[in-house]
Amino acid sequence: MVFAYRAMVYNGTIIVIIKSNRHSGFIPPVRTTPINRIITPVPMTDTLDLECIIKRGRCVRKMLQKLFSFPRKTKTQRPLKKRKSTGQSLVEFALLLPILLMLFSGMIEFGFMLNSYLSLLDSTRQAARLFANSTPFRLDTATNTIVDDPNFSPSVALAVVDILAPAADPNARQIVMDTTRDDVLVSVLRVNIDDATQTISSIERFPEGSLFYSLYANQMSAYEDLDIENFMIQNGTTPVETGILIVEVYYGYKGILKLPWIEPFMNDDAPVLLHASTIMPLVAAKP
Repeated sequence: MVFAYRAMVYNGTIIVIIKSNRHSGFIPPVRTTPINRIITPVPMTDTLDLECIIKRGRCVRKMLQKLFSFPRKTKTQRPLKKRKSTGQSLVEFALLLPILLMLFSGMIEFGFMLNSYLSLLDSTRQAARLFANSTPFRLDTATNTIVDDPNFSPSVALAVVDILAPAADPNARQIVMDTTRDDVLVSVLRVNIDDATQTISSIERFPEGSLFYSLYANQMSAYEDLDIENFMIQNGTTPVETGILIVEVYYGYKGILKLPWIEPFMNDDAPVLLHASTIMPLVAAKP
């Protein structure tokens, strides 16, 4: 609420006129009701000179300021400062908004990529668990010998593809493999132990003569014999004779948002290659 007052001399008396423009609930109503009141607190005589009138007028002004809590006039107007501060904040927000949008969209894209990786990992785990109780060998009735089953590894790889893109449920999430870049690898191994030294004597791979099975022949296995040995003796454990089934999947993540500031990092021509794998004991391959 804004008060305005004016002092004048009339017939030897100082007259103070007080005006209030609007009502405010923070000051008692008797002071804030829009009125024009005339206060004559200082009687005057003909002998008072101009200097005395000015001094008494100042005293009355101080008294009224204490009584009505009038704000002092300042050269700097607060509304201008507020408008200036608000405008500065808007400019700063406008400058930072594109950067914030880039960071936020990058976090969302990374979340989509992480979700795809978890789906790949889950598919290898399910396929390895499904075939861990199966056998990679079959009985050759003609020779009555145990030979490699040529359908074992392809069945494991096709199970991974079906888990990622289930044909029986087209409404489910579909992660379709690109046959020119992606791949599913299956490795069947047998670890032999030297009883005298309790160390790994040899690692056999099946089918004989091949290191692993590749569904699309696009990628190489990340598990060599040295990696298997290190895996068997990690944390100081003693290796044991066992059979191992390794299922790997490679998938090129192309991105979902397709935003211009994300495409330089992942796009259809240069996707991010994700690799997930699962190692599962295979009892049928044990020596």
